[in-house]
Amino acid sequence: MLSVNDAAEFMLENGGYFTAKKLAKHFDVSTRRASSWLGVIKSDVKYHTANWGKSVKLLGIGSRTICISELQKRALMYKRPKVIYCES
Repeated sequence: MLSVNDAAEFMLENGGYFTAKKLAKHFDVSTRRASSWLGVIKSDVKYHTANWGKSVKLLGIGSRTICISELQKRALMYKRPKVIYCES
């Protein structure tokens, strides 16, 4: 089941501005659900965001400013093949 954390990781990895419509299209969920994810991301102190109109850019999660897959890549010193892990 998808969660706010999945949406946040996706936003951090891609680094652009996102609307509920863009998130809904990517994750194949309703716009209402994606909108609630954005609401949590904007209001929770754990997430650092920049707003531009209705669009939101995620700058960091807690003290982390890079996504989990990038951290794994740096730790292993190579990009993990997609066969090893499930990436959405």
